[in-house]
Amino acid sequence: MSTTLGPTTAARAQGVRLRAWLRTRAIAVPTAAGLFAVLVTAIGSWIPSLWGDEAASALSAQRSLPSFLHEVAHVDAVHAVYYAGLHVWVALFGASPFSLRFPSAIATGVMVAGVVVLVRLVTARPVHRASWRLPLIAGAIAMMLPRLDYAGVEARGYSWTAAFAVWIVIIGVATLTGRLGAGLGWSWFAVVLGVGTALNLYLGSLIVVIGCLVVLWHPRGERRVQLLRWGWSSLVAVALASPIIVLGALEHGQVAFLAHRPMPPSSWLVNQWFFTNPYAALGWLLLIAAVIVVMLRRTPRPQRRLGLAAVLWAGIPSAFLIGTISTLHNYSPRYLTFTAPAVAILMALAVEVVFRSWRPAGAALLVVVLGAAVPSYAMQRTPNAENNSDWAQVGAVIAANAQPGDQVAFDQVVRPSRRPENAYRVYPTDFRNVTAPQIEVPYTAEPTWHDKVMKISTAASRDLFTAGTVFAVEANYPGEGVLDVSGVPSLEESGYHVVRHWQLHSDLVFELDRDGVEQP
Repeated sequence: MSTTLGPTTAARAQGVRLRAWLRTRAIAVPTAAGLFAVLVTAIGSWIPSLWGDEAASALSAQRSLPSFLHEVAHVDAVHAVYYAGLHVWVALFGASPFSLRFPSAIATGVMVAGVVVLVRLVTARPVHRASWRLPLIAGAIAMMLPRLDYAGVEARGYSWTAAFAVWIVIIGVATLTGRLGAGLGWSWFAVVLGVGTALNLYLGSLIVVIGCLVVLWHPRGERRVQLLRWGWSSLVAVALASPIIVLGALEHGQVAFLAHRPMPPSSWLVNQWFFTNPYAALGWLLLIAAVIVVMLRRTPRPQRRLGLAAVLWAGIPSAFLIGTISTLHNYSPRYLTFTAPAVAILMALAVEVVFRSWRPAGAALLVVVLGAAVPSYAMQRTPNAENNSDWAQVGAVIAANAQPGDQVAFDQVVRPSRRPENAYRVYPTDFRNVTAPQIEVPYTAEPTWHDKVMKISTAASRDLFTAGTVFAVEANYPGEGVLDVSGVPSLEESGYHVVRHWQLHSDLVFELDRDGVEQP
């Protein structure tokens, strides 16, 4: 009996194999891109010293549950979801700098995989060799974009905001284009958007972005039904995030300092996405080119749709935050990290146009775009990259020179996020030989993330410094010149004298011995 397949049966079998192959590649390619992004981002992430905001993350993640709830009821409620996730991570993997930052690298991988999926979802055509080119270009640019790379090596939640934003847009687009059924799609949209908004309140602005796509992508006859579904799912998302929204509004005074911080145009033209002037010039040139491409009728419709979605995604949240700087005082460049994947997609669209016109020129432009980000990538992996912090070096000096029974004194002049006693908390192993008599109330008993610490002069007047050797750490940030002028003199009045000191990047460390006390 012959087993030869007829033409129709053979064609069907070939079609099944082709669809299976496509499904495999649709998972494998984004996954490989995401894993590669995790690796690239994680390299060297342990090098920079932890800084103030990362100290807030580390210490919040290590509090007991009652202490944690007490904290977020007073401060940092807007970061509560990230802190809660980091709490589980730290319990499993510890609180070393690499461990604290690795979840952000994972988020970068999730974001890059999502960018590849999104671009493929909107622009996919019948299979041909170049069909993965634009998604992979967008993923590569997103991986190296300075704002996203910075977020990927910082123990904060901003990298996760970018990851959530990408997948919120994916779900919204898949639902609007019929790739997901309306019921399932809008349900997932509500849940993921709700969690994302709880993670960062500004992600809620994506409600408006998807709403605009509903209006622009659907004919008038279908628009009303889709708008109703979008509206209900958005209300559910807001309801899910409402506890954080309420607490965040009550704690808005926590960012009142932004009203007094200068926000020159370079904040959003350079720092928001690009970091350096040369890269910003290149980036804005590509963004303008991409917008022009989106407006041209001869541009393929899928790419015009992708570009429109990216323009709305990058533009609406940015316009709101920048436009309300003078009234709401709620802008910081990193608050808009979640818009950076859209910028990467637009830059990729501009590069793709060159690829289509002349492939060697497109490849050269891509090399330039990625290469121009390398200096920023390298700088982010230097010892003092994070806000000029040098706490790792402070800890190293103490660990190398302190003996059991010594004490340490800390400058209190600078703002809490720069106070050097944070080094005592985030590098505890380095300070194992010393005690800190200035600490009045530990952070675990405070409604904030930092200790309540008295001034050096106050502790000296109360005779709390009794060791033969005291190491005094004073902040001296570049360009600020802030010093506790009464710190070391107070110790000297108590009978200590400076025997040596270390000039670090942002701190001074003094070793003081007490007169008449025999040193070990």
